[in-house]
Amino acid sequence: MAFLAAPARRQITQDARDGEAVFQTIGCESCHTATLRTGRSDVAALDRQTYHPYSDFLLHDMGSLGDGIEQGDAKGNEIKTAPLWGLSAEPTYLHDGRAQTIEQAILAHEGQGRAARDRYRALDAQSVARLLAFLRSL
Repeated sequence: MAFLAAPARRQITQDARDGEAVFQTIGCESCHTATLRTGRSDVAALDRQTYHPYSDFLLHDMGSLGDGIEQGDAKGNEIKTAPLWGLSAEPTYLHDGRAQTIEQAILAHEGQGRAARDRYRALDAQSVARLLAFLRSL
C-alpha cells in the first residue's frame, strides 16, 4: 500500500478555496493536518516527500465518538485521525460509517474535536456551504 498514489482531488472551486480557510479558522486542521512530509527512506519514491492527507495520524480523545476498543496504546475513547483525502469517494463517514453525511460526521465530534464542532455549529450558512464544498473536493 505504501506505493499507492494519493486519491485525486475533485475540481477546486473558489468556494472550495474559501472553505479551506473556514476549515483552518474553526480548528479542523489541528488534527486533520493538510500537509506532512515523509522522513528519510531508502526507497526514493518515499524519501522526504510532501503529501496532503488532511490527518496527523495521531490518537485523539474523541469522547463518545470512540468505538470502545482498546488496542495497543489506544484507549476506547481514542481514535487515530482519519485522513480526509478521498473523502469525496466515501459513501459513509467516520471510522465506522455511522454518519450518512459530512455534516453528521462533523456534528458527531466529541472530546478533542468538540471545540471545532462547536465553532462549526456557530457558522453562518454561507461559511457552512463553503466548508462543505472544500471537504467534497478532497
